[in-house]
Amino acid sequence: MKRLLLGFAVGFVLNSFVFAKDATAQNSAAWPFMGGGTIHLRLSSGEYSVRPGTSSQIRVRWEEDSEGHHPQDLKKVKIALDKSGNVATLRTDGPTKHVRFTIEIPAQSDLFLNMRAGDVRITGIEGNKEVHMTAGDLTIEVSPASYSLVHATVKIGDLHGKAFGKSSDGFGNSLNWTGAGKYTLNATMFAGDLSLQPAQH
Repeated sequence: MKRLLLGFAVGFVLNSFVFAKDATAQNSAAWPFMGGGTIHLRLSSGEYSVRPGTSSQIRVRWEEDSEGHHPQDLKKVKIALDKSGNVATLRTDGPTKHVRFTIEIPAQSDLFLNMRAGDVRITGIEGNKEVHMTAGDLTIEVSPASYSLVHATVKIGDLHGKAFGKSSDGFGNSLNWTGAGKYTLNATMFAGDLSLQPAQH
């Protein structure tokens, strides 16, 4: 029995390693995950596009950024997903500063995103959103009718709240808005540009 269990464990590890190796070689990875859940994104610095994919999985693809001078970084990128029921946590790690990521999630998802620095664009996701960045550019596509409460702050930089009729620049910019929808949005940034754009239909 011990030999059987040991053989099973070794086989499982080897199979997992092969899957990870193949995912890295293709610069993509995917996991089953149904819509209506909660997704936490713990992202290392880089360029990210978060958008709807299928209603039954989370998928990540990555490629060189527009400079194209760091192809070796692609092989060192690490992607990990932890899942418990309808809650998933996706993490990126490694030399990601010169890598461009596309993260596809079910359109109906509550989204929590934390990141130190970089560029993030979130489009087409319907659900509660909690987004915190230290520095960079953050763009979130929104439909005001879907929200009951919106709060956005930028300590140093520009806040473009076109979807809610307010824009400002300089220091200590904030936007607070209430509506008749069912979702909430809280976005904070220390330094950079934060833009809340009307959704494109």
